[in-house]
Amino acid sequence: MSFKWLNKQGVESDSGFSVQCTGRFKYEYREAGRTIELEVEMGFSAGRACVSINKNAFERWGVTRAFHTATQEERERLMNNFKAAMAFQDIDVYVG
Repeated sequence: MSFKWLNKQGVESDSGFSVQCTGRFKYEYREAGRTIELEVEMGFSAGRACVSINKNAFERWGVTRAFHTATQEERERLMNNFKAAMAFQDIDVYVG
């Protein structure tokens, strides 16, 4: 999997998803026309930038009509994609 910069705070994967910082405590994960808004805590650990994210952050896709609950496999895939995108940006991810 490889990434390209969209701007200073967002990246896009050749796998078809993107991760974008949209606010002080918000990131968006976008894939196949769907978006998950993620609440994060930003900080530093051992001199490196990091974000803390809830372990259930990828539980639901927000869609116009109703929420779609992601399967356990899908949640794991989405979390791994998010971690890979953040690693590309040299940001550690802590899941709690």
